[in-house]
This record gives sequence, C-alpha cells and structure tokens, in this order.
Amino acid sequence: MRRILFVAVSGLLAASIVPRAAQAQCDKPSLLLILDKSSSMVTGSVPSGITKWEAARQAVSTITTRFDESINFGLLVFPNPNHCDVSSVAVPIGERTAAAVATYLETPPPTGGNWTPMYQALDVAAAYPPMSDASTRRVAVLITDGWQWCDPYDAATRFLPVEHAEALRATGTTLYVVGFGDGVDALTLNRMAYQSGTYIPGCNPAGDTPTTPDPCYQRAEDTSSLESVLDGIARRTTEEVCDGIDNDCDTRTDEDLTRGCSTICGDGTETCIGGSWTGCTAPTPGPEVCDGLLDEDCDGVVDEGCECTTGDTRSCGVDAGICQSGTQTCTDGTWGDCTGYVGPQPEICDGVDNDCDGTIDEGCLCAEGDTRPCGLDEGVCTSGTQTCIGGSWSGCTGAVEPSPEICDGLDNDCDGIIDEGCACAEGDTRPCGTDTGECTAGTQTCVGGFWSECGGSFRGADTEVCNGLDDDCNGLTDDGASCPPGQSCQSGVCTGGDAGTENPPIDPPDGSSGSGCGCAVTGDAGMLGLFAGALFGLLAVAVRRRRR
Repeated sequence: MRRILFVAVSGLLAASIVPRAAQAQCDKPSLLLILDKSSSMVTGSVPSGITKWEAARQAVSTITTRFDESINFGLLVFPNPNHCDVSSVAVPIGERTAAAVATYLETPPPTGGNWTPMYQALDVAAAYPPMSDASTRRVAVLITDGWQWCDPYDAATRFLPVEHAEALRATGTTLYVVGFGDGVDALTLNRMAYQSGTYIPGCNPAGDTPTTPDPCYQRAEDTSSLESVLDGIARRTTEEVCDGIDNDCDTRTDEDLTRGCSTICGDGTETCIGGSWTGCTAPTPGPEVCDGLLDEDCDGVVDEGCECTTGDTRSCGVDAGICQSGTQTCTDGTWGDCTGYVGPQPEICDGVDNDCDGTIDEGCLCAEGDTRPCGLDEGVCTSGTQTCIGGSWSGCTGAVEPSPEICDGLDNDCDGIIDEGCACAEGDTRPCGTDTGECTAGTQTCVGGFWSECGGSFRGADTEVCNGLDDDCNGLTDDGASCPPGQSCQSGVCTGGDAGTENPPIDPPDGSSGSGCGCAVTGDAGMLGLFAGALFGLLAVAVRRRRR
C-alpha cells in the first residue's frame, strides 16, 4: 500500500510541474456606453410600439451579453440621478458586466423631469480614470434621442457637446455617436461624429435634420437597427490585428488574417503568423532568359542584354520636324545602323522644327519679318508696330506713349480714367456761400485741379442781434437775439419788463469790461434808454448796408 501511495503521489507531483501550453494574451478593450436616460426615452416610442427606453434596453443587453467575454463594458447614463445632474458612472467598466448593465436598465426614467445633459455626461466620461488608461484600447458610445437640454432651455448650450467631446477624445478614447429616433439634434451629432473621426464615409457634416441624407453619426430607429449599429461598433472595437495578441479574445492569436502583397512581378497574398506578415505568394523575379517571350526579371523589359533576334527589323530615329525615321536590322543579336534616317539640325528662327524636338523655333520670340501691334489705344495714347528681326521683337514704332496725368480734361496716363486726383477742371467755376439773410454768395474757380477760396461772398454775423435782420443767415430773423433781463426782442427792438428797485449789473456779451451799460434804469430814464438803444441799432444797420 505504501508503495502504491508513493507512486500515486509522485505521479500527481509530476503532472503538476508539467508546463501548460501558453494561452494567448487577451487584449480586452474598455467600452463605456453613455446612454440617454431623459424622460423622452419613455414618453417616445419606436415603430413597434414599445418605448425607446425598452428598445434601447433590449439592444444594449443583447450586445453586452454577446461580447461579454471580449469587451469590458461600463455604463454611464444621463441624467443621473435626475433632472440635469450627472454624478457618476452607473456600472463601472470591468470584466463580465453584462448582467450588471441589464439589471440597471430594468429601471426606466420617469415620464417627466429628466432632461438631456449631454455635454455634462461627456465631462464625467472624460474624467473617468479607465478612459485615460493608455494600457488598453478605450471606446465610448454616446446614444441619445434628443438635444442638449436643461430646464430652462439655453440655446447657447446647443453645441457644447461638440466642444466637450474634445476633452474625451484627448484621453485617447475613440468616440462613436448614435442618434436614436427622429427627435435628435442632427447638426450637433453630425459635427460631433465628424470631429471624432468615426463618421460614416461620404457623410454630410452640415446636415441639420434627422432626415437629411448621408448623416455622419450612426442612425437607429428601433431595437434591431440599434442592435445592428452597436454590433458593428463592438466588432470594430475587437477586430483582430496582426500584433501577436488575441484582440477579439477568442483564445486565438492573429487568426484568419491575410492581406494583399506584391513584388515587381505581380500581386499575391500573405498571412499573419506570430504578429508578422509572412508567405507572400506574389511571383519573384529571376535571371533574364533571351527567349523573346517573357520578362523574367520583371524590370519591364523583355530579354534585356539580348539586343534582338537575327532578322528582326525596327524603326529608328524620329519622324518630327525636318527629321525622317530610318530602319535598323538585327544581325547576330545586334542591331545594325539606322539607314535612311534624316537627323536633326541646330534650331534657327525660320518657322520650322530644325532640331526635331516637337517645338518650332524654341528660343525665338517671333518669326522673321512678322509684325504685331504694340502700345495702347487709350486716352491720348495710340498704338504702334513691332517687327520681328533676328527672332526678337523690335521697339514699338509710331506709338504715342502715356505721360503724367494733368488736370486738362484728358486721359494723359492712358489708364482709362480722366484727370484722376483732380477735384475739378481748370477754369471751371461754381457758386459758394449763401444769399440768405445778410449774407452774400460768392464764386469758386478751379485752379490747378482744385477749387479756390469763396471769392466775393459776405458771411454775416455769428451771433443774432435784435435788429429786425437775419444776421447769422439761417433763414430766421432775431432768433436767439440777446436783450437785457426782463425784456424780449419784438420787431427788432428789445421791449417790455419792469426794471424793479434793484440795479443788477449787466456784463458785456463777450465777458470783457467793455463800455456797455453796467446798471438798470427805472421810470422815464428807462424808457429813454430803450429809445436810445433802438436808435443805435438802426444806425448800425445803416452803416452795415452802406459797407455792402
């Protein structure tokens, strides 16, 4: 018995130390589902009649279960818990989380009060540590049925999801955008998908309605279409690549990976083995054989090194310009001389291709004896003629050239514009000033292209005087004329008012000491003063008219 027991134990120990076959390294990516949990997901429905939330729940549960062994899923819903709050990830990213995701989705959002804080959810995703783990592939999938919306709605926040998605992409995360139903903000989703680089090829980033053809974002209308979109994203996420790692976590490495390959001789295929591409089936070049049939070394030339087959002939030289081709005959594998060939000559300016390069008279500006017009037929200018001499154009003869512009009513510089920079034509006149009131109009004369001062005019006074005249020439008589306190200007005379018992000082209008009245008068003396003032005003008018 002891011997038997010893043998059995020894066998078990031996079996335990036998090395196991190395399993392929599974490179599980992390995929965070960012799911809209707004109230519209339960108040809205898909064509089959179930709510959008139920359709999304079924599709998400199917995909997370299908890829549970090859993708580490996580779930972030918005809002969470309600209104416009997004507090944290609902189901953390981890191994085999399909059941946890399905359990969470069993509770639908309320029929009211849950809004759509889309950019806030993107911020939470960007700050979630697994989305910054550079040791694994990271993917986020945004699924929404609406617009960026919080109560009250602020239109300025509409495109914030586009801006805040940049922070998530900066972590190295690939972002996919899925619009669920026809109530989405198509323009925002199009921009987000396009800038994330996950857009559908040939899409229209400017599409602004859910029905606009060629959307950039992934569009889903019901359970089956949403499941199809998510399945495609999951398959791209777990796609096997030639890197020696089990990317799709099926316990096999680099399986079924082939690609096209080529050599200079043609195309073939190669297979990925151990993270490297090997076994290209494209034909390889070999030594050239002078068989007159095949290009064995694949350099594009058949039988190089073998000049020819005896008796073969070929054309030689060129048939261009004055040249004529000839014929070569193969003798003992070598081509003979080119017989009957007329060769090229140095090019001369004679209208013929002398050097047989396909170009006539290159280096010659013209053909001998040719003429062409030159100069301008504009303004005072007239065109002339150039003649070809020795392959070059002569000077322009018979032309009238431009000259500097002067203000004479002509286009001297021949630019199509007469007297540019001149305000007027020499000697022209125009009225200036005004004949209104006491003013007199004058005349301006054009001298050297510019108007002179206004000559012969009288401007009038700057300040209106109570004299029955329009002193400041504004079309109104005595408007704003100044009179002593208590008096007003009536028919050119300051009248009215009671001087009272006090004699307030009256300063001169210009603020100087002057020699005007420095006091107010009463009784008959006041009336006498008014009379004297009126007489003085009439004298002033008479003098002014006399000056005119």
